[in-house]
Amino acid sequence: MTDYLIIGAGPTGCALGSYLSRGGAKVTLIEAVEHPESVVGESMLPCSRVVFDELGLDTSGFLVKHGAVFCDGSAESKSVRFDFSEAEDTTYTHAWQVQREVFDRRWREVALRHGCAIEYGKVTAVDIDSGTLTSSLGTHRAGRIIDTGGRSMWLSQQLGLRVADPKLKNSAVGTRMRGVKQLGLDQPGDITICCIPGGWIWIIPFGGGLASVGVVMSPACTLRGTSEERFQGALAMSEDARARLGGAERILPFRGLQDFTATSSTFHGAGFGLCGDAATFIDPVFSSGVLLGLCGARMMAPALLSGSTDELDAWQARYREGASVFRKVIDHWYAGDFMAVACAPVHLQKPYHRRGIVSLLAGDVYNPKSTTPRRMADRMGELAGMLKTYYANHPQAAAGMESGAS
Repeated sequence: MTDYLIIGAGPTGCALGSYLSRGGAKVTLIEAVEHPESVVGESMLPCSRVVFDELGLDTSGFLVKHGAVFCDGSAESKSVRFDFSEAEDTTYTHAWQVQREVFDRRWREVALRHGCAIEYGKVTAVDIDSGTLTSSLGTHRAGRIIDTGGRSMWLSQQLGLRVADPKLKNSAVGTRMRGVKQLGLDQPGDITICCIPGGWIWIIPFGGGLASVGVVMSPACTLRGTSEERFQGALAMSEDARARLGGAERILPFRGLQDFTATSSTFHGAGFGLCGDAATFIDPVFSSGVLLGLCGARMMAPALLSGSTDELDAWQARYREGASVFRKVIDHWYAGDFMAVACAPVHLQKPYHRRGIVSLLAGDVYNPKSTTPRRMADRMGELAGMLKTYYANHPQAAAGMESGAS
């Protein structure tokens, strides 16, 4: 018998287990994969660092990330770079690009160091009423069972809580490549996002020309065929991506994802909890997944330890509110509003416009003192509409002649 059984020993599960164990709880993590694999989700956000620092994660050897470059895919090929030093709160001005097989192993080391037990087996059944979980290792019992096991949302599905997103029905293919270049505004460690019709391409460098690359496609995207055919078709749509990936060699098989945006109708109940991607997963364009999981774990642990349902309700409300900021901006991304505001003429931008975008990209959605990310999320559509009217009256600006973007 243990206090908490946590499904999944990824970053979210290990962080939650560590916080709970530090609070005096007995924690066992059940993980299906003994040796962590390379998975999508390699680009960290600066505001994740509060958890890294509190729990003592080793970040040595990871490529430092100071910003992000967005390429709009237009005929003028406009690009804009955001540096995390421009955020409203500059407590954390960098993050890292991480190979997940290394990153996840280090999180397991953190969990073990804080007193968690990790057992390797595949979870097959659960009975929340009796606090019983069955895996390939046998039967386990706990006071509460918490799923942090990722986008499959296993426990959420078992309990009938998973709710598919009514709008975002996207798919993705990704891989790793060698011989990738950084060009133009790119600085070492920057993530590069290249827009294509109905989707976007990511390039996440690890150093030495090695990078995670892939394409996300909405239903409006015309790309069809095998993973290779869709990926090559995406490159044909993006001069910016071709310039960086031309001549690069694929070194891993493609991985595919489909219809991955979903949430759960509740994140906790008698005897169970959900956190990280197992509770809610949003489109990955702003690399928010690991940040939401880690911040969710950091906030969830004291609520669990309090034994108060009211505290867990408050945690859930706060967790959802932070995720909703990203969700709003993702809608603006696919509507074209984000890039319109990001590439706006400098003389039209108020100081908080760029500061708000950078703060969002840094993941500053749980800091009550940081107001600009929420203001930008709420106003981005309105600002994009104002810009559309301006461009209609000033066609030279629409052509990029007055833009702050390169």
